[in-house]
Amino acid sequence: MHMKVLVFSGTTEGREISQFLADKGVSVTACVATEYGNMVMPSDSRIEVRTGRLTEEQIIKMVSDYSFVIDATHPYAELVTKNIKSACNSTGVEYIRLLRPSISAGKVIEVNDTKEAVKYLNKVEGNILLTTGSKELEAFTGVSDYDTRIFARVLPSAEVVDKCNKLGFKGKTLICMQGPFSYEMNIATLKQINARYLVTKDTGSAGGFQEKISAAEALGVTVVLISRKVESGGLTISHLKTVIMDRLGLCKEPQHGRFPLFIELTGKKVLVAGGGEIAARRVKTLLKFGGDIYLVSPHLIPELQEMFSRKLFNYREGYYESRDIQNKFLAVAATDDRETNHKIYMDAKEKGIHMSIADCREECSFYFPAIFEFDGIVGGLVSKNGDSHSLVKAVAKKIRKIGQATH
Repeated sequence: MHMKVLVFSGTTEGREISQFLADKGVSVTACVATEYGNMVMPSDSRIEVRTGRLTEEQIIKMVSDYSFVIDATHPYAELVTKNIKSACNSTGVEYIRLLRPSISAGKVIEVNDTKEAVKYLNKVEGNILLTTGSKELEAFTGVSDYDTRIFARVLPSAEVVDKCNKLGFKGKTLICMQGPFSYEMNIATLKQINARYLVTKDTGSAGGFQEKISAAEALGVTVVLISRKVESGGLTISHLKTVIMDRLGLCKEPQHGRFPLFIELTGKKVLVAGGGEIAARRVKTLLKFGGDIYLVSPHLIPELQEMFSRKLFNYREGYYESRDIQNKFLAVAATDDRETNHKIYMDAKEKGIHMSIADCREECSFYFPAIFEFDGIVGGLVSKNGDSHSLVKAVAKKIRKIGQATH
C-alpha cells in the first residue's frame, strides 16, 4: 500500500521529517499556519504545502485520507496539538507526536507562563531581549517602559512586523531575524542592546535553546524561562525515522559493507562530545593515532579528568553547541542525550564532516573499529552494518592472541 502522511509543521523538525518522507517516496502533505511557515518549507515539488490555521472540524475532514498524522507543531502550541489529537481520535487515524526533548537550562528564573514573566520583569530594571516570538507579544506591553526596555526578536515577515509596530515595538527595539541563532549571534545581540535579562521558552536543541542560555551565562545576563508542559507518548525525530523506514520495508542490511579507509589523523582536529565511558574509549583510540582532541561535556568521569590533568586533550565544560564543530576534521557524538547526538549529526552533515554517532548507526558516516596491532601491522574491525559489537570485539581479541603467539 502506498503511504500518505499528513505533517502539521511549524518547526525545524517538521521541515526535516517532511523532506525525509519525500526522499523515501512517501506522499507528504505539510500544513503550516502562516505564509512565513510556507516560505521556509523545503523547496521540493514532492511536498504539498497547505497554508492557513485550521479548526478541529477542518482537521477532521483532512486526516481521513492519510495513513497517519505527524504532529510536529511547536512544543508551546498546546491548543493546536489538542485539536490535531482530537481529530485523529474522532476519525481513527493514527496520531504521532514528534517530540522536541527539553534541555537542562542550569540557573534560570523559571516561570509558569507569560503572565508570571511580566510580573517578574516589573520588579527588576534593565533592558530585556525577548525571544518568545510574536504570538504572545501583547502580554509584554504590560512591562513598565516596555517600548524602550524590551527588544523583541521576531520572524522577518510583513505580518509579524505590522503586529509589532501596532503594539509599539519599532525601530531599534524590533529585531527581525530567522533563527535558530548561534552562540556568537546571541552574544553580539545581548551586547548590542546592553541586555540584563533574556526571556525565552524551552525550544530544545533544534530551536537554538542551549546557544541562548550559554551566551547569557557568559555575559552574566539573567535568563527568564517560560516552562513548558512535559510531553510523553511521542517519538523523537530519529526514532520516528526508524519507524518510517521499518514500515516502508527499508530497514534492511546494506548489500555492501563500509570500505576500510585508513587516513592520516596526526594533528587533525577531532570533536568528541560526551564525558562518559564511551567518550573515554574514543579519546584513547584517537590519541593513539595522533588526533588533536577537543572534548565538550558538562562533566567528566575520573578517567577523563586524569587524562585532562595531563593535558592530553582540550576541554570545554558545558553542553554541545554548534560552534564546537567549527573547523573539525571528525566528530564523535558520545553523549547520553539522543537529541544532542542527533544535533551533532545534523551539524556535521551540513558541514561535510565525517561523524560517528554512538547511539545511532544509521547516522554514522564511519564506524569506530576494534583495533589490533602487532609486528608493524595495524588493523581495525567493524561489522558490515555497524552492529554486532560483541562479535567484533571477540574476533579482535582472537587476532591479538594470534599476534602475541607469533611475536
